[in-house]
Formats: sequence, structure tokens, C-alpha cells
Amino acid sequence: MKLFDEKNDKSPGSPFYDLFFLLVKLYLFRIKKTEYDDRLLGEIKQPCIILANHESYYDFYYVWQMFKKQRPNVLINEYYARLPFLRFFAIHGGALSKKLFTKEMSTGIKILRMLKKGYPVILFPEGRLTPDGRTTRMAESGAGLYRRMNYDLVLVKIDGAYYSHPKWRKRYYGSKVTVGVKRVIHPEELKKMSEQELEKVICDTLYNDASEFNLVKYPQKDKAEGLENILFRCAFCNAKYRTKGKGNTFRCEACGKELRIDENYHFTEWPHSIQGYYKAISEAEKNEADESALSMDVTLKVFGEKGRIIKKEKGECRMNKSMLSYHSESEEFVIPLSEFSGLAFSCNKEIEFYRGENLYFFYPEKDKVQVAEWAMFIDLMAERRSGL
Repeated sequence: MKLFDEKNDKSPGSPFYDLFFLLVKLYLFRIKKTEYDDRLLGEIKQPCIILANHESYYDFYYVWQMFKKQRPNVLINEYYARLPFLRFFAIHGGALSKKLFTKEMSTGIKILRMLKKGYPVILFPEGRLTPDGRTTRMAESGAGLYRRMNYDLVLVKIDGAYYSHPKWRKRYYGSKVTVGVKRVIHPEELKKMSEQELEKVICDTLYNDASEFNLVKYPQKDKAEGLENILFRCAFCNAKYRTKGKGNTFRCEACGKELRIDENYHFTEWPHSIQGYYKAISEAEKNEADESALSMDVTLKVFGEKGRIIKKEKGECRMNKSMLSYHSESEEFVIPLSEFSGLAFSCNKEIEFYRGENLYFFYPEKDKVQVAEWAMFIDLMAERRSGL
């Protein structure tokens, strides 16, 4: 068989699609065997739209494994589809891409075209990895879009993946991961639901709290390392950017409070879990939101459509409950916060968002853990606007 197949090029039928997932499989050889609950698979009419919660970096692979016979497509962050090496596989493997937390009419068209070609599509409506292990608000649920499409909607829940490789930790841990089809909603049922009803069904079905999934014991001696990347604020004295994880101990350097993590990845005292701690500091942020005025000196890198840096400079970012702004010697802009349904960020590194076709990366000059605060603040403001 020829490696290049014009008939199947730019679709999951391409040999480059198979090659990509073969490379992923080889890279992820260390992952323990995943358990699948496929009892509802027989109810699904292919092709279909597959929605899943987003706990770890490898979620796309976990869900793909369940549906690999149907050769599903995965909607990915457009940034990855622009990177030189991945761009080749994205194009020839037919990958669908989207600008994170950006409203694009073209996304629905791309999905529909792929479905009409006979390939299922996998989406993660949270838009980004969960910071704390609880399924976040579905910023990109797309309920209205799914109601208008004449395809089965398949809701898939991932359990156990968060502690294997969360957003904030560099090291991978072996974990028991289960992936199950929890509900299949057929087109005739979708049409009877309002957009709000469907969104609630999606959110309720996909919701997960990693702290409640305790089937695995974690004997590692470095379970707390990196936790400050999301738990950027002390839940006891409210000091910011003074927390530090070392070994299995999480400590505030301002007040000296220490918490110990046990084998089930729980704190041995209040707030009992990563999720409980994250909720406590988010409540503190919420109480201060009206008076908050966040600012950081940053290095800005702007990436163009081909994934290359087209601009690099120093500047300042500011944010309050109304707007996010940037100022430098060469550029200045203000964006209403209402335009953000969420904010993509890399722990202890940067925040990012699109302006037009270009992707802006902002790297703090100091206190890099604050990027998690900026993302949390935008989440809180989005929840306020939605009445949550």
C-alpha cells in the first residue's frame, strides 16, 4: 500500500492517521491498561458525536481506544495543529482544530463535514484540562449545535486519570483509569430538549470529582511537588504565591501551616483534598473579585497562523472584573472580560488567548504561579455572568 493515498488524504482514513496513533501508543507505553465500560456501545448509530470530561493529557487516547474501529476524529487545540511536526499529521490525518475559548462558526461546519464523511468526532467541552480534578463549567458545551445535528450524542466519562498526570505535575504516575459510555442521546430525543436542558444533561453526566475516586493507592514520595502551580494561595492565611509542595507536604511559607498528603491523595486534615483546597481559595477570590486589580509584567510572544513567533516584547497585563488590558511601547489593547468564557494556561508558565488569527502568550516575569489565579478569576466572572 502506498503511504500517500489521495482518496483518504486529510481524513481519518489516511495512513498518516494510523501512523500518528502508532507513535502515540509507543510514547505512552508506560500507561497502565485502561478499563472500558462499553455496555451502551450497541445503542450507538455511527457516526456520532462523542463528548468526554477532561482530566489528563492523555484523555484523547483513552477515548480513542474505545472507538478506534470507527476511526474517530478529535477536535484539538489549534495551537497544536500549527506546530511544524504536528501540523503535518493534523493536515493529512484530517484532525479538526479550534481556537480555545473563541466562538467560531466554522467549528460546527468542520464537525458536520467530518460526520457526513462517516467518522465520529470526539470533543472535550471543558475546553482545557481541569486544574483541580473536578469537571469545570462546560465553556464550550455546544448544546445548541448538537440539537441541530441529526446524529447520536454519546456522553463518555473518564475516571481515575487526574492523578496519573494532572495539569500541575510533571511526573506521570500509574493509575487505574476507567472510561465508560454513560448515556446515548438519539436525535429524536435531542430535538425534544431545550438547549438549557441538554446542557444540564451534558454537565451532570460528565461531572467528576477525582477526590471521590479512591481505588488506587499512590506510594510515591513526591505527591505534593508542583501543587503550588494551582494552589497559589494559602487557604489559612490567604497569602498569595507563598505556598510550596515538597515531598508529600504542602506548606505555606507565610504562616507556616503544613498539610500532609496520604496514599489516597487526600490531605490528612481540612480541607481534606486538592479539590477542597481549590474550592476554598476560589471562594476567597470570589469574595474579593469586585475590588481585585491583578497585574503582571510579562514577556509577550505572538504566534502567527503557521505557528512561528512573529513578535516578542516586554509589557504589562492588567485585569479586573470588567476588562483585561495589555500595554507596551508598541501595542495597547483592552478586551471586555465578557468576551472570555475561559482562559487557557500552562501551570507556572503562561496564559494564552487569541486575537484575530494570532495567538498571544503572556509569560510573567515573576510569581509565575499567578497564571492559575488569572484563569480562576476569569472562571469566576464567567460563572457570575451565567448566574451560577
